[in-house]
Amino acid sequence: MKRMVVFVTASLCFVGLIGCYTADSGNYTTDQIHCEFSVDVSDTVITATASFWTPGAQPANPTYLALTANDTVTVNGVAMQRKRGPLFDIYTATLQPADEYVFTFTRGDGTSYDSTAHTIATLAVTSPEAGAWVSRAADLEVAWTNPVEGGEVTVFVPGQQYFNGFLRVVPDAGAYTIPAETLVLDAMSPQPEVQTLVSVSRSHKGTMAPGLNGNIVARTEGSVQFVSAE
Repeated sequence: MKRMVVFVTASLCFVGLIGCYTADSGNYTTDQIHCEFSVDVSDTVITATASFWTPGAQPANPTYLALTANDTVTVNGVAMQRKRGPLFDIYTATLQPADEYVFTFTRGDGTSYDSTAHTIATLAVTSPEAGAWVSRAADLEVAWTNPVEGGEVTVFVPGQQYFNGFLRVVPDAGAYTIPAETLVLDAMSPQPEVQTLVSVSRSHKGTMAPGLNGNIVARTEGSVQFVSAE
């Protein structure tokens, strides 16, 4: 799903429908800067990501920022490294597991802002089995580990050419049924089967530092590949 979002955004950028501008953070006051902090949690690795932007003249055309003029960002004391992307730069770090993750944005004058996200329970998709063939005429039974009472997850089957896919936010109960005939393959498809996957993801928001604009979130996701058949 992340790759799909990046591809769509890149396409819009290419045709000029959204802005793809980069500027220096040192040219903007803190109240002009929006921060996006995220922690992706799995059983094997913790990845933190940060990006920065300022609104453009048009709401859909933000200007993304590279940290300059001694502006820095760390997470749990680890310096985040700049990574150049196709649209804008991000800052990343690989971390040890922790109960909470504190992003510290420090301006060139030494003023710092701490934003915090608590860890999140990981999950694994246990149904369908990897590689299973599941008829579109039958229910698709999706199950996952570590349900969180009162929470929500996103169940996602990506669409493809000729294949419509599925996306829904549902209760985090450990199981969800995608009804028969929900996944549809166009009659123009040259093959009656589709190699695809189902993912289940959960997330929760953290707390932004007072005086800092933006969002902070902890996320986790599990997925399994299967074949959608007649």
